[in-house]
Amino acid sequence: MSTGSSPRTLNGRHKPCTSVAILEHELSELRLLLEREAGVLLDSPTDILMARVSNYLESRHLGSAPDLLSLLRSSETECESLLETLLDGDSGFFRHTNAFQTFAGKLLPELHQRKSGESPRTLRIWSAGCSTGVESYSIAMSICHEVNCGGGGWNIHILASDIRRSALQVAERGLYLRKALAQVPRPLIKAYFAKVGEHLLAKPRLRNLVTFTPMNLARPAYLGRFDCIFCMDVLPHFSVTQKIALVQRLHLYLEPGGYLLLGDGEKIPSAADVNFQMEKESGAVLYRKPLAVAAKSGK
Repeated sequence: MSTGSSPRTLNGRHKPCTSVAILEHELSELRLLLEREAGVLLDSPTDILMARVSNYLESRHLGSAPDLLSLLRSSETECESLLETLLDGDSGFFRHTNAFQTFAGKLLPELHQRKSGESPRTLRIWSAGCSTGVESYSIAMSICHEVNCGGGGWNIHILASDIRRSALQVAERGLYLRKALAQVPRPLIKAYFAKVGEHLLAKPRLRNLVTFTPMNLARPAYLGRFDCIFCMDVLPHFSVTQKIALVQRLHLYLEPGGYLLLGDGEKIPSAADVNFQMEKESGAVLYRKPLAVAAKSGK
């Protein structure tokens, strides 16, 4: 999840800038409101952010920033709508290569062995901040490639969440341009996607493993325990306070011995005060919730 925008055009020409002016103190108030309500820290340069907000004001036929602030305070839907404009959900399948290689080569075999005595063997994964679903389906492909999803007594569930409903609509359809799967090996495309014109559609065997749901990560919502949580490219958009609170919740949501995977170069804030064992594997950094300590604390 990253901030971004694209040029707006009218009849093939760049659309002139809107005349709605935004004052710096209004922009600061907007930043604070979105951080409080959604945990999102808007760190784009002021002039770029002003242009994006101004475009949004024009699209909503609002005459001033105070009008927008008033709407945001009274409507959660309006907040989500604004974030749709300010946040760019573009990402790629298997984007964090090292993390996915480690997930398939280390974590899944470890979980397979640890759960050998269960009947059925359960595997719960959370894709937190899933955007348009490419991360979630990458996880599903990794699992299907390493584990017999259709047999072997496995009960597999991937929960995928995002604050943006339009991104989730794309994810639920599972329909992507072929170029979006350029980095996916051909055998996986053949096994898990069907051709639909210039697009590729995720097959039911893949889509049935994933449940998509809207969720604001800044607000606590207990979802049970997970064996692995993917929270990639999310923390950089949160303030330090929100990062700490989120990491503490993610630690709580993990099963003892479970893993937290972050994006490349991301780290857990030292002030989070959570007991994770950091492990490095094939260029990926993993955060593991200890088995013994978790059992003693009941967490």
